[in-house]
Parts: sequence; structure tokens; C-alpha cells
Amino acid sequence: MVYLHVVLLIGIIILAARLGGIGVGLAGGLGMAIAVFLFGIKPGEMPIDVILIILSVILALSAMQNTGGLRFMVQVAEKLLRNHPRYINFLAPLTTFVLTVLSGTAYTTLSVLKVIQEVAKSIGVRPSQPLTAAVVSCQIAITASPISAATAAMYVVVEKMGVPYGDVLLVIVPTGFVAICVAALVASRQGGELLNDPIFIDRKEKGLIEVGIQDSKELPNSHLAKRAVYLFLASVVFIVTMLIFKPIIGHKIGSRDIIIITMFVTTLLIVVTCNVSLRSIKKASLFSDGTESLVVILGIAWLSGSIIGAYIPEIKEQAGEILRQYPALLALVFFITSAALFSHGAAAALLIPIAASLGIEASTIVGAFVAMSAMYITNIYPTAAYAIAADDTGSYMSKRWNGSYLVNHPFILPGLCGVGAALPVGFFLANTFIGS
Repeated sequence: MVYLHVVLLIGIIILAARLGGIGVGLAGGLGMAIAVFLFGIKPGEMPIDVILIILSVILALSAMQNTGGLRFMVQVAEKLLRNHPRYINFLAPLTTFVLTVLSGTAYTTLSVLKVIQEVAKSIGVRPSQPLTAAVVSCQIAITASPISAATAAMYVVVEKMGVPYGDVLLVIVPTGFVAICVAALVASRQGGELLNDPIFIDRKEKGLIEVGIQDSKELPNSHLAKRAVYLFLASVVFIVTMLIFKPIIGHKIGSRDIIIITMFVTTLLIVVTCNVSLRSIKKASLFSDGTESLVVILGIAWLSGSIIGAYIPEIKEQAGEILRQYPALLALVFFITSAALFSHGAAAALLIPIAASLGIEASTIVGAFVAMSAMYITNIYPTAAYAIAADDTGSYMSKRWNGSYLVNHPFILPGLCGVGAALPVGFFLANTFIGS
């Protein structure tokens, strides 16, 4: 029977990868129906904590988006990039890293990608270099963000293992930063000179390349946008402060409740002080994207947790000791699963509780967490696909790098090198600050 269960899980994951988006969650629902009604598996616990945290954060971000707050953040990043074009290969990934860490979602970086392409092209830099680094960086940044769904899923578990929030941040933020620095360095070495690229020359002769840089439009109500951004950032600071100084303050409120309460209050403050219509919140693109992520996490994480949960005693006996002796294997499991599920949050909600139940130390879980960022393993993830579509120079069109063989694209090598270089740093910091 165990083989049938494994086949079911793998089959559903393959189906989910083919469907993509909300179909990932629906595939999980189909798998649950088969597992429960046909195989008699007891439904496992739903990842309710993660879902509620995502919902509250998306609510606040959607309200901020309706004030133009996200556009304001993009404009700040745009000024930095345009004022220092010579350093585009390193400022681009740094920009997307910071935006993602602060917002908890990579979708806030999409508008920046077009700016990166324009700046790179204007100074003769191959756009695929900074774009690739930027895309990889925003995926890695999810594992360094204090309010991302993946980090929330991880901390909900390690908090119960007695790990302070501040210690977690001392590990995941520097580890993520090391990863993006290495990724940026590798990406900057990929591909030949743009001006000598035959594809670029051909497209330029045909008039397919847009010349010049488009100036961004000023926000009509920039003061409201700024106010919304400041309110949101203040909420992030408040959450981090409440969790880091929990022993000093003396409260016993869990991370889930602090995040949810703070984000709901922040949303209300943005609505009241920034003239946001309540109806407009549910029409925001971030709200629809966030709702989709909830379905994804509920469906696939619930199915995987139910099937794997039925064999926890056997897994503990056979795999627990191996993973404790070779922590790098846990990072490999994180990497493969996040790539298969196309979701940091879904992978974290599935794997972190299982890893903890196997008796794996919190330091190992936190140290390996940066590997939960493998969305760049293919070039069809939204941020990667958008970067390719935004580039009119053809720097992604070479047969060597166009993804025709699934993994022959510029995103995979910087990502692998970045995470590979960061893992030793992550384990070292985790052992230093968290210990056994």
C-alpha cells in the first residue's frame, strides 16, 4: 500500500506542476479525495497558521497597493538604479532582495524588472545578467523575510522548540544576503558582450529594440502612497520588535497572533488614513495572487502532510538518523520540494513540521532554510517568465540559454551557486546562535 501512496503523491505533484497556479491546490484536493475515500488515509492537520498569516499580510499589502504604495517603493528603487547604472549587476539583485524582504512577496519586484532591463541596455550591459540576478535574489529573499509565508511556516514550528525570533533572523538574513551576492557574481559572468551578440544585432537592425529610457509617471497622490508605505513598514518593525524582545517585554503571544493582529490593524489604518475603498482591496492584483497562494498551500501541503504523516514512525526510524548525521540532505530535500511545488510557503508548511517530528535539531532546520528557494530551477515561474518577456534585446534567446531543455537557462547556475555557497554560512550561524 505504501507504494500506491507514494505513486499518488508523486502523480499529484506532477499534475500540480503541469496545472500551475491555483491548479496546484485543486490537484491537492483531488489527491485528498483519493487518499481519504479510496485508500482510507486519515486527513492530517491543515496548515491553518500559515494560511492565516498569509491572508493577513496580503490584506495589508493589497490596501497599500491601492494607495500607490507599491509603485512608490518601486520608484525609490528605480531612482537608485538609474542614478548608479554602472553597478546595475549588483544593485539590481540588492533592490529586489530588499523589496521582497520588506514585503514578504516576490510580486512586488515585477515592476522593477523592466527598469533593470532599460538601465542595463542603456549602458551596453547584457540585460539577462542583472535580470537573472534580480529574479534569483527575490526568490532567495523569501527565505530571509521576517513576514513571508515560508518564514512564518518555519518559525511557527521552531518557536515551539524554544528558538528566539531574533536568533532566527540572525541566521536567515545574512545567509540570504550571502546567497544573493554569490548569485549576482555568477550571473554577471554569464553570456557574451551585448553589443557583439548576433541576436541583439539582428533585432536592432529589424527595429525590434526599444531605444531610450521611459521616465516613470509621478503618483497622483504620492503623500497617501508614502503614508501607506510608512504604516506598513512600521508594522513590520513592530512585529519584529515584539518577537525579538519577547522575553524582555514579558508577553506570551505567539508569532502567528502578533502578525495577524498587527496586519489587520495596519490594514484598517491604511484604509482610514489613506482614503482606500474597502471594495477596492479585493480587486487588487496582490489580493487575487495571495488568494491563489492560499489555495495552493491548503491543497498540496494538506495532501502531502496527510500521506507522509501516516508513515511518520517508519520515516523516523529509517530517515531521521540519516538526516541528523548529514544535515546537507535536509537542504536537498528543501530544495527539491520547493522546486516541485513551485511555492516556498507550501514547501515550508509541508516539510518543516515533518523535519521537527523526526527529531531534527532546530539549528539544522534554520540553517538549511535558504535552500527552500528553488523556484528558479525552471524559467516558467512568474518572475522568471516576466524577466524574459521584459527583455527586447534577445539576451535570453540564445539556444544555449533559452530553456529548451528545461534546465538550460541563465537562472539555474546563479541560484545553485548562491544557495550552495550560503548553506555553510547558514549552518555555521545556526550552530552559533541557536546551537543544538
